[in-house]
Amino acid sequence: MEQGLVAGGTLQGTCTVCGQAATFSRFNDNLRESGSCSVCNSNNRKRQVAFVLRQFYGLPNYGRFAFNSDFVIFNTETSGSFHEQLSRHSSYYASEYFGPQYRPGAMVDGRRHEDLQNLSFDNNTLGVVLSSDVLEHMPDPYKAHAEIHRALKPGGRHIFTVPFDDQAFQDQVRASLVNGKLVHHMPAIYHGDPLNPNEGILVYRIFALEMLVRLNQIGFNTRLHVLHEPEFGIVGPGALVFDAVKTPAA
Repeated sequence: MEQGLVAGGTLQGTCTVCGQAATFSRFNDNLRESGSCSVCNSNNRKRQVAFVLRQFYGLPNYGRFAFNSDFVIFNTETSGSFHEQLSRHSSYYASEYFGPQYRPGAMVDGRRHEDLQNLSFDNNTLGVVLSSDVLEHMPDPYKAHAEIHRALKPGGRHIFTVPFDDQAFQDQVRASLVNGKLVHHMPAIYHGDPLNPNEGILVYRIFALEMLVRLNQIGFNTRLHVLHEPEFGIVGPGALVFDAVKTPAA
């Protein structure tokens, strides 16, 4: 386990999701997905994204998120403590993917449906897009990146996490859609999915350095943040967050 964790896998500090003093406990071998906040129940991975969001918009790591009212935030999930904190903002949108039978932007059981590969947002409208381990579940993640780029304002940013192998150049394509049919190239991996807790959601791709090249070709200036912030409950070798900024047109 990560050096610096106290006996029993517990840390004390400030949660970057809820902005309150908290205890981070129940860390396990999967550090990235564990370490629950005693106040809001956020895990390590969500605190990583919240930390980068606060850093780049000049917000302190304590207290509520406070943005200008016209700053548009789009979050690719509609549950959990991070969503609950951000939902207080007046220009906030959150969505899930409910299937190809719904049009982008439709409401399904009270929640917005969006396909990141075909967003309903107009060009140049979003200030920031947040996604946490979402893009690996897309058959065509670079189409999704291109759509996010289209919808962001110039200078807007996509703050995201994905499974990433920094020792490999090419993405590991584990599955793909060929003529509308699912083809497995490697044994299937499924991640937990709040919408389908019994089935999980298929991993199509593990990203590598190729991703940085392709994001640059789309028009992003992308940085990788390797975090180690124990005082904010952020630890582990998987504490990687990407910050992709839409380059303003020349």
